[in-house]
Amino acid sequence: MKRILVHHKRNETAVAVVKDNKLINYYVDFDNNPHLLGNIYKGKIQNFLPGMQAVFVDIGQEKNAFLQLSKNQKYEIGQDIVIQIKKEAIGTKGPRATTALSIPSKNVVLLPNVKYIGISHKIENSHRKRLLEIARKANLKNAGLIIRTAAAECDENTLVSEIHNVYKFWKSIERSLPKKKSPTLLYSDNTLMSKIIRDEFTNDVDDFLIDSFKLSRQVYKLVNHISPNLSDRIWRYTDETPIFEKFHIDAEIAKLSQREVELPSGGFIVIDKTEALTAIDVNTGHFVGDLNLSDTVYKVNIEAAEMILTHLKLRDIGGIIIVDFIDMPKEAHKEGLLKFLRNEAKKDRVKTKIIDMTPLGLVEITRQRAK
Repeated sequence: MKRILVHHKRNETAVAVVKDNKLINYYVDFDNNPHLLGNIYKGKIQNFLPGMQAVFVDIGQEKNAFLQLSKNQKYEIGQDIVIQIKKEAIGTKGPRATTALSIPSKNVVLLPNVKYIGISHKIENSHRKRLLEIARKANLKNAGLIIRTAAAECDENTLVSEIHNVYKFWKSIERSLPKKKSPTLLYSDNTLMSKIIRDEFTNDVDDFLIDSFKLSRQVYKLVNHISPNLSDRIWRYTDETPIFEKFHIDAEIAKLSQREVELPSGGFIVIDKTEALTAIDVNTGHFVGDLNLSDTVYKVNIEAAEMILTHLKLRDIGGIIIVDFIDMPKEAHKEGLLKFLRNEAKKDRVKTKIIDMTPLGLVEITRQRAK
């Protein structure tokens, strides 16, 4: 049984993804922390940047968006233009924009006004030819596609249906352009719910429970655009017992803010975050095991490795991570631990790389942030 549970209070939304009563992913977003990345605007060109092939575009925000032009792009001050934000504003600099638009869905990314079909490099060769043929059969006019990794084993009917749905969604935006007065927001993929629907609400999810009436209506509307076949799995949660307490994951969520995390065997890990990196220490605790010392240490390290990768994902820890595992004298155990880490890291939707083990027994991991 796999569920998505959503708890909304005041200006905060928390989402728990639960499989067989175990927390496998967790997201928190604050409504008063707006993001622009991925937003598509109908903006108005305000002025050109002297000495550069670039313009500033009014998008109705505090700061104008900066748009670098190609040699073939010619615009005038006051002209309307459709752009997408590709980088958030930083300090005194406004957001950076592009005219190369993209609209992501579960299994594909639509590229309006581009005739191109690409396939994720993570998809194995055995699937690539089939997916390319399906994408071509969709026969989109004035639009291209990128087939995402999630589509690897997707059947033809499901994929073609999704492609047509996201294409129709874009065409509805395009048709509305003449009626829209600039500056105005045309499309946003920045809400937590849109990302959950796209990346987490898959066919293996049995229930999508939301304890907010307003949010449940928004989710239902979004799902009908992206995956209408899943809309009957969305439910408004109305029980008096708080939703996370009802499904017994409130204690697991509380652990995500704790420095020390217990392992099933009785050992524990300690997580310390700094500006430069995250350091994680593995300890046996009171666990002595019923095996010899070497095998006991290896068992604790394997448990710790699984727990560490889980918490990197749940806490969305990125950057450089240094793990101090318990010393293992046997080379076979060291190799086994690294192999286990690399296999488990492949399950993370975010790029996670296990570098190696240093002579001092430290394992270096790099991970991109996802949320």
